[in-house]
Amino acid sequence: MEYASKDLTIHNLRRTTDFKNLTFRIGGYTEHDEGRFYHLWKNGEVLSIQAEPYRRPGIDYSETSECWSTRNFSSDKAAFYYLQEVLQTMLDNLQFGTENNWAHLVRQKDNTYSLVYTRKEFVRLKCPVWTKKVNLDDIEVTRIVDCALWEGIHEGMDVDLFIGVHAVWSKFVAAESLGHKLMNEAGVSHYTFKLIAHVYKSGMVIGVMCEPIIGRRVCPTDRAAVFAAVADIQRHGILLGSLLPHDILITSEGVRFLNISAARFHKNHDQLAAEAETSHWAELAKTFGSGMTAPHTPLGSRARDALSYVIPRLPSPGRPVYTTPELAVMRFVWSVMTSPGEYARSDVLPLLKFREQRKGKSAITDDPKHRKRALIGRKALIAPLDCSESEGRFETLDQIVRAVDEPYNPKWRPSPRAPYERTKKKLLLPRDDE
Repeated sequence: MEYASKDLTIHNLRRTTDFKNLTFRIGGYTEHDEGRFYHLWKNGEVLSIQAEPYRRPGIDYSETSECWSTRNFSSDKAAFYYLQEVLQTMLDNLQFGTENNWAHLVRQKDNTYSLVYTRKEFVRLKCPVWTKKVNLDDIEVTRIVDCALWEGIHEGMDVDLFIGVHAVWSKFVAAESLGHKLMNEAGVSHYTFKLIAHVYKSGMVIGVMCEPIIGRRVCPTDRAAVFAAVADIQRHGILLGSLLPHDILITSEGVRFLNISAARFHKNHDQLAAEAETSHWAELAKTFGSGMTAPHTPLGSRARDALSYVIPRLPSPGRPVYTTPELAVMRFVWSVMTSPGEYARSDVLPLLKFREQRKGKSAITDDPKHRKRALIGRKALIAPLDCSESEGRFETLDQIVRAVDEPYNPKWRPSPRAPYERTKKKLLLPRDDE
């Protein structure tokens, strides 16, 4: 779940909740010329919704505008989240799993909204499909970081997915397919995380599937191994377009490079050597110099916090209101992400995390004031947010203390659980002759 811990991944929610009725917001952004975009996911189906753009009167939204580039208007965020709440009211009527993967949110004259569905194809490969094709329905999606980075299980094996559900990431998917093809034909694919298959849905290629991107970040002691790997790739005529620290990982099999979408093949090795002076060796000098200490996050999804969250369904007379720890967290995250002011921001990292209870440590304090609470068994909810520190950004849910469910025994000594206590005074009754 977006802004949640690994305890609330799709893999776990599928087994602990009414998963088929959960709608995830897996991505969203604003283009001031094209509109507001919302990417939703429900039980394996994706639906992208485009709404009218929002522009404040008198504001220049062009990229060269100093006003727009240096200020962040809260009204723009409020307008974006307002339509997200409108979509919340339409959850029961959204059409997932049809041939149409796109919808336009249209405002009517009476200020109500309706959806007009259509079909769009974004991924246009730069080369023929050169691997096997796998239907998205045959992949068990276990985690969605955002609308482009997914994780799943296919034929019992963990896999990473790059999905192109909008124009920007669809270009990356096409370039990634071509880059892996060039590396494979040159015989240096062992320096990459193997691209296993192209993923399709409803007859369209929508992404690529590769082995899990797992490894550690480079450190100064990896300099020799990384330089040797780049030199070997260059000898095979390949120019890697990006050698930033977050594009290099070290695995048990050796050096692995990410962002293969920028790779190019050169027949002329003299021209390749000239370009490599800047693209390879100058870039590596920066990577193992000042760039080594800069914070960075690898492209792979497994090194990132999930940026997808559940849109809770509104209660209705025909749907009873009930809650579970998972649903409580979902509703909390939704309320934070749609709140005005400083909470409605897109740079918030995970807010919630279930705390693993240490052995021998009770979830409730030993303070006498709390003894009765410990016996009854309550669920402690999250504390106020504090995202200022990298290690202290996570809110916790106390472990649920099991309630004492034993029958009352009158032979026990009086306790707070006893329904009554016997009085120590004798009761004097009048005699019949009095």
